[in-house]
Amino acid sequence: MIKISLLFRICLVLIPFYVASIKADVVVDISVVNPQHHYASVKIEFDEQLTTEQASFHLPTWRTGRYEILNLANGIRDFSALDQQGNKLTWLKTDKDTWQVQNTLNKKITISYQVYANQLGKRTRHIDDSHAFIDASTVVMYHDDFRDDKHIIDLYVPKGWNSVSGLESGKKSKLYKRKKHQFLAPNYDVLVDSPIETGVNEHHQFSVEGRDYELVIWGKGNYDSAKMVADLKVLVQQSKHIWQGYPFNRYVFMVHATSGARGATEHLNSTIIQTSRFKFAERQDYLRFISTAAHEFVHTWNVKQYRPKGLVPYDYQHENYSTLLWLSEGSTSYLQNQLLLRGDLMSSKEFLDNLATRITGYLHKPGRNDQTIAQASFNKWLEEGGDYDTNHSVNIYSEGFLTSWLLDFSIMEKTSLSKSYRDVHNVLYQEYKIPNSFDENDLLSILKTITQHDYNQWWQENIHGYVDVDFNKLLVKAGLTMSYGETDKLKQEAWTGIKTKVVSSGLAITHIEKNSPAWQAGLMLDDIIVAINELRVVDQDLTTRLKNFKPNDEIRITFFRRDELVTKVLSLGEIPKGKLKVIPLKNVSDEQKAFFNYWTGIEFPSNNTSAQD
Repeated sequence: MIKISLLFRICLVLIPFYVASIKADVVVDISVVNPQHHYASVKIEFDEQLTTEQASFHLPTWRTGRYEILNLANGIRDFSALDQQGNKLTWLKTDKDTWQVQNTLNKKITISYQVYANQLGKRTRHIDDSHAFIDASTVVMYHDDFRDDKHIIDLYVPKGWNSVSGLESGKKSKLYKRKKHQFLAPNYDVLVDSPIETGVNEHHQFSVEGRDYELVIWGKGNYDSAKMVADLKVLVQQSKHIWQGYPFNRYVFMVHATSGARGATEHLNSTIIQTSRFKFAERQDYLRFISTAAHEFVHTWNVKQYRPKGLVPYDYQHENYSTLLWLSEGSTSYLQNQLLLRGDLMSSKEFLDNLATRITGYLHKPGRNDQTIAQASFNKWLEEGGDYDTNHSVNIYSEGFLTSWLLDFSIMEKTSLSKSYRDVHNVLYQEYKIPNSFDENDLLSILKTITQHDYNQWWQENIHGYVDVDFNKLLVKAGLTMSYGETDKLKQEAWTGIKTKVVSSGLAITHIEKNSPAWQAGLMLDDIIVAINELRVVDQDLTTRLKNFKPNDEIRITFFRRDELVTKVLSLGEIPKGKLKVIPLKNVSDEQKAFFNYWTGIEFPSNNTSAQD
């Protein structure tokens, strides 16, 4: 009798904890019944009573990984709300992303709506007769009071579809009904950072050093999935060269082999990579793919485990400002090559060619004199790309890469090759994990601790100042130099400063570099060039025609502007002839070789056939 009484009392104590663990579940049903029409029906049950007379339900106005207001609510229709007795509740849409339901006090609410999903290229939501890609921030609404509650996602999809996500699968859970198309998220933030791919796909599973990985490919193409798996196995082992420890036990690589869509997005436990279905076979194309995979994998630490103040926690309804987005994105571009080189997934020549491409882009980026990398980070939410941004702005990816490179070399020098930029990121991972965050002062403190030097002046000059990089001075530290050809004498060729594309009536101007000859001559975007020196332009670009001229020659360019024929005189400028390369110097010291090795993790290039003194 005493034993039964004791057991009863124990049960009374445990029951409230059990109830608390299950009462706050948010159950989300996503039904894809007629996928050919791009529609899904969504029903969300909030299994807890509301404590207010009115309740506002939101759809985020942007998604993680893309710092841009996307107006995601444009695909929502047929909203409705019911209480637990099935009574219909009135509601009012109070802004473009918010639905306010009335008379909700002490009631459990279920909301329903339809989603139109045909935004493949934005990596938000896409449904057709072969698959559904679901970024939950573009499909699942939330209520502020339930953001921290467990979410259960039940998918209702056509027979034969396979569903994959970085989320825990319901079919493996012991606490819930084991469903093939069910996923569990501990809260809304994890849910919206864990996309789901369901449909007809190619699915591979593999394990590396005690962690599980998956590769799921939607779409046919010229890819070699066996090679992709083999290289991903190598890639995921290289993070140990930067961070001590892993933030996951399971990670999913999602790949869309498509026609047109291109890009990638990092997520908490997975990534989505989109590329042309026929852009896998050639080495240059495959290198782009595996580099993208490396970039997104780096993000698993940088951004998903530590990110700047202003982005913690995410505010899904407004812009999240920071002056450090260059570190989140540009440093990721920089660190991806650390993984590729150390895993022998990128050759030293490919690495140096990539470096040369980045230097060339920087040298033809007039915006570097108009905007700092800190300003570019803060203004990322306003960035639209195109000609104006190139001429008057810098980019958190490309210029963020160069800033990371400058900082890396500075740290290596000051510590006599005992520390590097990699150590900065490991400290961020170890000491500033979310829910913590970091700001510029934290980074300055980290740099001082690592190097025993004050970086305040460096920071003002390179982060809040306009950087002017002497690349040869930078490269020589690692035994490298820039070259435009095989001979020592630098040759020049004629240059206009414009880029064009072929249209039916001529060559349409798509870019004019600020202060270039074409800029000075008054040419404009969308002018259609039809003749040079009264001879019709028949080439697909201006390169062939310009070979007939020398720097400083004057040419007459005839073009249509607003359908009117105009002729202007342009005095040709000059640029180095040939493609910029980064190559080894002929005579390299042991110190330079050691610098290169510590920087890249590989031996100094042995092929010196193109080397220079």
